Amino acid sequence: MSKVMPLAEKLKKQLFEMVEKTMEKDGVTQAEVSRRIGARRYNINKVMRGKNAVSLDFLLKIAESIDLDVEMKIRQKK
Repeated sequence: MSKVMPLAEKLKKQLFEMVEKTMEKDGVTQAEVSRRIGARRYNINKVMRGKNAVSLDFLLKIAESIDLDVEMKIRQKK
């Protein structure tokens, strides 16, 4: 039986993966992200290792700090 991932969790997973890739590609460290958003490096490290549950809001802060442009498109189902 397949388990369907709730939409919010799916969005967080996709955003997290993009944040990881962008940080790696651009050489942005966890220390730099923590400085940019005013969070403790320890918390960034736990999030990036998957040890902390993370809110969509926090991920969006991280994404913005590394110059990712995040859009959300809402439309009616056909």
